[in-house]
Amino acid sequence: MGSEENSAVGEHPWALVGRRLSRPCKQWTFYAVLVVGILVLGYLAVWIEFKNALFFHATENEQLADLKPLRLAYATAIMAVALPCTMQLGLTLNKMAVVSGIILAFIVLLFSYWLSFDSESFRWTNVLGIIGLIVATLCWWLANGEDELFQDRVNPNSASGGDPSRPLSGGTGGVKV
Repeated sequence: MGSEENSAVGEHPWALVGRRLSRPCKQWTFYAVLVVGILVLGYLAVWIEFKNALFFHATENEQLADLKPLRLAYATAIMAVALPCTMQLGLTLNKMAVVSGIILAFIVLLFSYWLSFDSESFRWTNVLGIIGLIVATLCWWLANGEDELFQDRVNPNSASGGDPSRPLSGGTGGVKV
């Protein structure tokens, strides 16, 4: 994450966002972590509470489904995924990443705050929650778009990979075999 950002000092600020959005394309490791780690396991509480609210059967005492668990699951999942990623963007050396991290953190907190209101509308809760989950997933994508852990292709200049026939960097004059 840091090597490419440090080398692109004079680059246009939106080029960072474009590079982080496009680099994971065709990287199956990135998509596997995104689907299994974030969409399925990261949002598991949302899926469980959504199912409970969707298949709620009203009784005489309860006319409407209690949406508090669903709103709490949405708000918790949004903040659990997005806020660490916005902090990760904020800790980079690129100013555009810091600015986008601050903006995304504000949006995530705003969606979480809206979800905390008492609303009896199942539709309104889900619209805000799904938009918040999309923003949280976008935060994760931007924060991890250039992470070497999710890249399927080996960086030829990395210390643990690359072309074995390339010359070693540094001096090898004192090495005897």
